[in-house]
Amino acid sequence: MPRAVLAAVLLCAAAVGAAPVAQARVPVAQAQAQAPVARSQLQRPAGAEPYVVTLAPGADPERVMRETGVTRVRFVYRDTVRGFAADLDPEQVAALWARPDVVAVERDGEVVGAPVGPSVTGRW
Repeated sequence: MPRAVLAAVLLCAAAVGAAPVAQARVPVAQAQAQAPVARSQLQRPAGAEPYVVTLAPGADPERVMRETGVTRVRFVYRDTVRGFAADLDPEQVAALWARPDVVAVERDGEVVGAPVGPSVTGRW
């Protein structure tokens, strides 16, 4: 491919990649429910611990939360996976596990990966 054509293709790709993506308008209450909340901003009720709940495809996170009494929601996931992060007490954890539309209920926490050195990355 001639350099001029390659340069034009790369410039077009860069322009497309840099273009802003249109976002759907979301009601304020829904946007606030979706916004992540820093751990320091929430006072966790006694006996409650942070959890991440993964739901089956097509399950409605709001319905699951409403039917299991979950009110301390930190984030709602709707795109790649369906689910939510919330502070849950043991009764809520049990109620969630009893539902057929719940895939996983996992304690939230920090994950640290192992460093990757030059010997691992190899030559590309």
